[in-house]
Amino acid sequence: MEQMLLGEILVNFHLLTQEELDRCLKIQEQMDPRMPLGEIIVQRGLLEQGVIDTVLTAQRKELDTQRCKLTVGERELARMLENASSYEFLEAIKQLGVSDFYLTSGSSPAVRLHGRLVDLPVKPLPFRQCRNLIFSLLTREQMATYFERKSLDTGISIPGVGRFRVNVFRHLGGIGAVFRVLPDSILPFEDLGLPEVVKTFSEFKSGLVLITGTTASGKTTTLASLIDLINRSRRAHVITLEDPVEQVHRSDKALVTQREINSHTLSYPDALRAALREDPDILVVGEMRDPETMAVALTAAETGHLVFGTLHTRTAHNTVVRIIDQFPQQKRQHVRTMIAGVLRAVICQELIPHVDGEGRSLAAEVMVVNPAISNLIREGREWQIPMVMQMNQASGSQTMDDALHRLVRQRKVPIEEALLRAAEKERFMAPV
Repeated sequence: MEQMLLGEILVNFHLLTQEELDRCLKIQEQMDPRMPLGEIIVQRGLLEQGVIDTVLTAQRKELDTQRCKLTVGERELARMLENASSYEFLEAIKQLGVSDFYLTSGSSPAVRLHGRLVDLPVKPLPFRQCRNLIFSLLTREQMATYFERKSLDTGISIPGVGRFRVNVFRHLGGIGAVFRVLPDSILPFEDLGLPEVVKTFSEFKSGLVLITGTTASGKTTTLASLIDLINRSRRAHVITLEDPVEQVHRSDKALVTQREINSHTLSYPDALRAALREDPDILVVGEMRDPETMAVALTAAETGHLVFGTLHTRTAHNTVVRIIDQFPQQKRQHVRTMIAGVLRAVICQELIPHVDGEGRSLAAEVMVVNPAISNLIREGREWQIPMVMQMNQASGSQTMDDALHRLVRQRKVPIEEALLRAAEKERFMAPV
């Protein structure tokens, strides 16, 4: 099993072809006793031993940490959470400094700490207890929505504890909920670890700026920090559309109006159309999740507004492809033209665990759109965007590999973690 996993990793990372792997496995089957697959690959001259060692280290680390156990203060935490109410649970996880809290009937409660799933020292929760814990946090209206839709997305605020984004759902074992812990205050831009050029995106007068990444990659934090920069420095009307509202902005120099989907409006497209009649200078779209929202956002940027939005994509050029592919074939050339005209920048984020396992660093791919990139988008040659970004580094663009390599050189993140996320993996095999 372990050796098959090694082979799959090497093929997935494009370090070996499937044919090369199959030949090595066939040789291994004919041996008595069998030689480790990595040694066969090295003997045949397909890869160097250092490459095999690096991949095996990353593999072992990933397997070991997929589901780790909480050890520090476990007894004290167990006493604290014994027969705890939902408020006591949330108070405890705030003290732990976790990003997410999981309540699932039939399983022990768990948290996500520094990107790792960690079990809490609590016995599996029966359905009735889990349901009571979750429902005690909801209003009558929220429970009615849950029963009607069989799921619920909302935000809750608990005085003295904090704010949480909550998703309640049904599953095979009963009921569950995931609580995202929302920061008590907006992080200053300087604390994010983003390139300085990103700060200038808050100064744009019009166009489209996209912040992308996987779930829990810090998109909302970056977006809130940029809006905070605008709020403290510009006389502008900012309208945010969120599901739910996560970071609360108090109007400073800017006038900030925050609207929550379902609570204040029916949908993102409805809210965007209404916002265009509310004299905004800047629009913030919490998630561009469907073609209709994307179309209205592009139109808003085209008509002179500055639009910030988020997407679940991992690279800048894939972000462009993702938007275009949302539309029917007959409309794609028109959409290309619109994107080429309004897109100003794309930030793609990853949070990488630190070398010591405590905390994470932000790695970001940044695409500052110039005429060359606009032409590539217009002509349907998005696959060439990374090459242009490499040549445009003086203007602030950088690839994800550039960001990862810098963090490895600074000894902030392990090379194994960088390797798992890198596009050109050979670059990380050489001594750093």
